[in-house]
Amino acid sequence: MRRGITPAVARRLALAIPGASEGSHHGVADFRVRGKIFATIHPGGEKGALMRLERDRIESLAESDPEAFAAAWGGRALLVTFARVSRAVYRDLLEDSARAITPIRASRGRRG
Repeated sequence: MRRGITPAVARRLALAIPGASEGSHHGVADFRVRGKIFATIHPGGEKGALMRLERDRIESLAESDPEAFAAAWGGRALLVTFARVSRAVYRDLLEDSARAITPIRASRGRRG
């Protein structure tokens, strides 16, 4: 498995998520779906990105490969190190992150 992606590749992969757009907060590039941030390129760009995932998933990934993953923001986000992950893994995590922040809503069409 080839490891290592660049900030440019990370940006392209994030923008390939259906409905994704690029924004910025505090001078840092972020990626959003329905106005909610699912990934942020780490300040400085070369290190990696932060993603929103379930706390259990963050802990599991950080324990399984601490050189590639670390818990951040008090365990509410995953820091993914660009040099330590493949494009496929990064893309899968982006997709999971986008799903985590935009859960499917229950049907509101019930009548009674």
